[in-house]
Amino acid sequence: MQIAKATGPRAASLKYDILTALLVLAQADSGVDGRLAGRLALLITARFSWRTETFRVGVRELGQLWSVTERTAKRELAQMRAHGWVSVQRTATRGRVAEHRIHLDQVLEATKSCWVAVGPDFVERMGQGGKASDPARTVVPFPGQLGPSPATDGSLWSAVSHMLHAGDAALYSAWFAKLHEVSCEDGCLTLAAPSPFVRSYIETHLRVRLLSAVTAVDGGLREVRLIC
Repeated sequence: MQIAKATGPRAASLKYDILTALLVLAQADSGVDGRLAGRLALLITARFSWRTETFRVGVRELGQLWSVTERTAKRELAQMRAHGWVSVQRTATRGRVAEHRIHLDQVLEATKSCWVAVGPDFVERMGQGGKASDPARTVVPFPGQLGPSPATDGSLWSAVSHMLHAGDAALYSAWFAKLHEVSCEDGCLTLAAPSPFVRSYIETHLRVRLLSAVTAVDGGLREVRLIC
């Protein structure tokens, strides 16, 4: 995706949007991506130049910032480069640390599945590359392209469904609309899929988006289980 530069009249709000996207990924993903997102958000807050989209921080200072060893900091930075989030802008020379560029478009692409947890306004704004919404813009859906809107029956899954639908109606109609709630207990929401294929696809490609919406609706839930 192509985002607007974090300069000009909307610079302040765009900076907050980028940090919000990283932090919501850090909350939703307990794996490598979530950990890297949290650390990159801290690095951006403390040592990032929005004007040049670069930072100059030594491994020792990174370790202090992230409360890890220098070896771990070096490994985390290497993983960010492997993800395409960061690249070396200028190699280290005697007396100067390396300069790194943060590729904000790649960073936001990695957080995209979690935007729905912030809200439909955030999804719409970031879906336009961080540009302000145009009030005159009108979206006319192709007839028959989308299924019906989620039911409003006061249930937890109904509230989650509305959030998922607001984030991406086509994606909701294609996958999430096929699910129905089985139970909700002990911090776990159990949903039934109509087939092993649907369950497998959602588990593989949409689990973070689904969990983000569930936890946004009910903060007491920490797990989603899919069954057939």
